[in-house]
Amino acid sequence: MLDRPAANVDVSIEALKANLQRLEREWDTYQSTRDREAVFRYLTAVFELVTVWAHESMTIEYARWALWLRGHRVVPKTPEPFAVVIFCTADRQKVDYRTQSKWSRALRYAAAYKDLDEPLAAYIKRKGGINKCAARFTRRPRHG
Repeated sequence: MLDRPAANVDVSIEALKANLQRLEREWDTYQSTRDREAVFRYLTAVFELVTVWAHESMTIEYARWALWLRGHRVVPKTPEPFAVVIFCTADRQKVDYRTQSKWSRALRYAAAYKDLDEPLAAYIKRKGGINKCAARFTRRPRHG
């Protein structure tokens, strides 16, 4: 689809840009360390942003705008929000499609089943790690 996303977005474009830039900084911080646990800071930032979008019932709209703001003029009608945020904020030379998909599935699994008061990193570790959470999301029953 080549059309610009719908203009009825509640969040300002500047706020959306600022959020994407903040996540790019989280990505850079993650990349600057050798700590294997650092990926969870980045994924937590992604998770929290998309969770806010979901609370506002605007995940698809904000995801489409994020792609548009990053110069992607072929914007899918219903993009997957976690994948979009990762795509827009992580280095594509280091996060290929498979990794982006795996992280997105793990975050969708956590969004569906994690208690609100449990930190994302603790939840994913308790459930066996990113790979296990992504696999659990793939195997979960589909409704609808």
